[in-house]
Amino acid sequence: MNKSIVNQQSIKQFNTNKILKLLTSTEMISRAELAKQTGLNKATVSKITDELLNENLIKDLGYGISSGGRKPKLLKFNPDAKYIVGIKIGGTDIYFTVMNMKLENVFTQRIEINNNDTGIIAELLKESFNHAVKKLGIEIKHIIEVAVAVPATVNIKGMILHAPNIGWKNIDLSEEFKDVFTDIPINTFNEANAGALGALHHITNPENTNLVYVSAGIGIGTGIIISGNLYRGKMGLAGEFGHNVIVENGRQCHCGRKGCWETYASEQAFYDSLERKGLKMEKDIEKVFTELKNNNPIALEAMDELSSYMNIGLENVARAMSPDYIIIGNKLRHFKNYLNIYDEIQGSKVLFIDKESHTTIEGMGFVIARKYLYHDRYNVNN
Repeated sequence: MNKSIVNQQSIKQFNTNKILKLLTSTEMISRAELAKQTGLNKATVSKITDELLNENLIKDLGYGISSGGRKPKLLKFNPDAKYIVGIKIGGTDIYFTVMNMKLENVFTQRIEINNNDTGIIAELLKESFNHAVKKLGIEIKHIIEVAVAVPATVNIKGMILHAPNIGWKNIDLSEEFKDVFTDIPINTFNEANAGALGALHHITNPENTNLVYVSAGIGIGTGIIISGNLYRGKMGLAGEFGHNVIVENGRQCHCGRKGCWETYASEQAFYDSLERKGLKMEKDIEKVFTELKNNNPIALEAMDELSSYMNIGLENVARAMSPDYIIIGNKLRHFKNYLNIYDEIQGSKVLFIDKESHTTIEGMGFVIARKYLYHDRYNVNN
C-alpha cells in the first residue's frame, strides 16, 4: 500500500480515537464541544461523526438548549451498536453473557455442567446463544467477538495447553466451537488474566498500576498487570503462582507436582479439608455459611487452615512481584468475612473483589471493546 495512504489512515484512526474516547466518557456532547476538546477543526469532526452515525456507533439526539448562540446539535455514543459474547468455563458451571459496548450485561445465564466434554459444552453454548440472540433481537453480524475464559495455561495463539481441573490438554476452542458461533471470531483467555484485566478496569489511574489478581476457585490462577498492561511472558504462560510449591512433598496436585499452593488454599482444598476432618459437604457456599455461623468447630478449623495457607501464597506473590495491589476474586471472595487474610503484605494492599458482576468476563469485554473501537476500525494493511 502507498505510504501516504497508510499515513492518512493512521491520522484518521488517531483522530477518530480522540473523538470516540470523549463520546464514550460523556453522556452527550455537541460537535462544537468535540472540536474544542480534541483540538480538531470542525470539518474533521463533522466528517468523522457522520461516519460514526452511519455505523450506528453514535446517535443524533437533536438540538440542545442554546446558551446564547445557535442551538447545539447533540450526539451520544450508542453502546448497543455492537455486542460481545463472554463465556467463563469452570469445573462445575459456565457463565454465558452478552455485553454491549459499555460492558453492560444485556443477557446472562449460569449453566451447570457435570461433564467437561467439549462436544457437550458446545451444545449447551449453542442453546444459550440461540436463546440470547432471539430474546435480544440482535443480528449475528453485530456480534464482534466471542471471548472464552478457562482456568488453564493458554499460549499466545489461544491454544489451551493444559486445564488440569477440567481435564483438557492441547485444545483449540476456536475449532471446537466454530459451528456454534459461525463466522464470529473466538478468542480464548486464561481465566486469571481476564480477571486481572477486569480488576484493572475499576482501578483509579490504571495505566500506572501494578497488580496481581488471584483467582481462587476450584484451583488458583493468577494474572499479572505491570504498569497497566497484562504481563503474559514470552510464551504467554506467566503467572502460574497456584503451582508454586508451599509444602515440600505435600499433597498431589492435578498438575503432577506435590504441595502446590492450590492444593492447600483453593475452594476445592477447603472442601477436601472439611472431609478429612469428618464433615463431608457438597460445594454449597450457603451451607458453609450456615456451619460457620453456627460455630461448627470443624468448619472454623478448616477456615483457619485455609487462611493460613492463603497467606503463605499471598506472601510469595508479594515478595516476587511487589505489586500495588493483590486482588482476590472467584469463589473464595464469598468467604471474605470469615478468612483471616492480611490487609497488607510487603507493602502490597490486599483486596477482595466485592461486586457481583463477573470480573473475568468484564475483563475480556474490556479488551475486545477497546480493540474494536480504537484499533480495528481502519485496517492499514488492507
